Amino acid sequence: MILFRPHMRTASAMIAALAVGLSTALTACDISSNSATSEAGACPTQVPGVTTTSIKIGLVYPDTGPAEIASAFKAARSGVEARIDLQHAAGGVHDREIDLVWGDDQSDAETFSKVAHDLVGTQRVFGLIATSIVLDKSAGWLEREDVPVTGTGTSATWSNYPNLFHAGNLFNTGGTSVFGDFVKAQGGRKALVVVDPNVAASRSLAAQFVPSLQSRGIQIVDEVTYTEGVTDPARVADELKSSGADTLVGAAQSGAFIDIYAKAKARGVKINVALNATGFSPGLLAQRGRDMAGMSIMSSVAAQGSPAMNAYQKAMTVYAPELADPTDELALAGYVAADEMIQGLQLAGPCPTRQTFIQTLRGVTDFTAGSLIPPINLSQPTQPILCENFINVDPTGHRFTPVQPPAALNHDGYWCGEPLQ
Repeated sequence: MILFRPHMRTASAMIAALAVGLSTALTACDISSNSATSEAGACPTQVPGVTTTSIKIGLVYPDTGPAEIASAFKAARSGVEARIDLQHAAGGVHDREIDLVWGDDQSDAETFSKVAHDLVGTQRVFGLIATSIVLDKSAGWLEREDVPVTGTGTSATWSNYPNLFHAGNLFNTGGTSVFGDFVKAQGGRKALVVVDPNVAASRSLAAQFVPSLQSRGIQIVDEVTYTEGVTDPARVADELKSSGADTLVGAAQSGAFIDIYAKAKARGVKINVALNATGFSPGLLAQRGRDMAGMSIMSSVAAQGSPAMNAYQKAMTVYAPELADPTDELALAGYVAADEMIQGLQLAGPCPTRQTFIQTLRGVTDFTAGSLIPPINLSQPTQPILCENFINVDPTGHRFTPVQPPAALNHDGYWCGEPLQ
């Protein structure tokens, strides 16, 4: 999971919280082409973007704009293109190639609207893949046009329109016991929660962490606000020590959490559990492994070394060689958004319509992008995320190791909690 603090007038501290996927066997994602050329040629109606040999899909993402966002989201485009190229290698969708055209929203809501109108109205795409943080103002128009959209749930809006499809939305209301289940299983009893007040996703996560921990009898000693580059990590470490807490839980940027955790260890604080929302990055481990040793990280994707992750990385190596780190979470997010679009096209049949796409994909109750993410019930888009993976950094600070869930919480290798009312 990645938290961004975009510096934007139109979106005060909006964030992407992401998860993604692929499968080992071609049939697991239904990568087969579903050959039906003769049927496609006999389609009775003219549908935007659909010909006998191709189907046009638009991609909207921030190629330019605020540098922090544009730089990060380039990986998302690589993920989208790799998944589509993999599908082409298997014969396309119902013997059609996906004609991908893209537009740059510059992380600006008005620009997103202009780009979407061009793609839908002028270029006549069938649907959109949106790896963007500024879709909200265009959601109503996209619904009225019956345009199917797959992408990353970066606000509650993504769960409120029938034509918008996400793969788990951090901003959904409600909660899950899974964070409390994990902390309790690791020996945590009293927790200090760190939240960045400037980041919407951080505040949203903290609002889920607290009741989840409390649901499993874990005492919250305090919620501490922390702004990276402003707050002194030593101050938070001292508060952790004086509070008697044995658990540090962070809805924070990875660097900030690691700074606090390292200071706390240097002060001799006995920490049973140090869990943060972000930090699963081989590059970060190489740089700061010693400071990270012993901490745990949430992950909404399959574990490294799993068949699904191995297949995803192979696909990225072949079809996105420009990407230095295929485990980049935004690359994964782009990949799963494209996978969701492809599954919708497959389900819509050889003569797809936008309405059929929306109706059939909305009926999927176990979307997993080929086992790379926990099962998502697309028929209940407002349901909170119930399942996670948890990754430990080994005591040497050299390796990530997945934490296996107990049998009672195990769902295909993921920790899955109960919904909280």
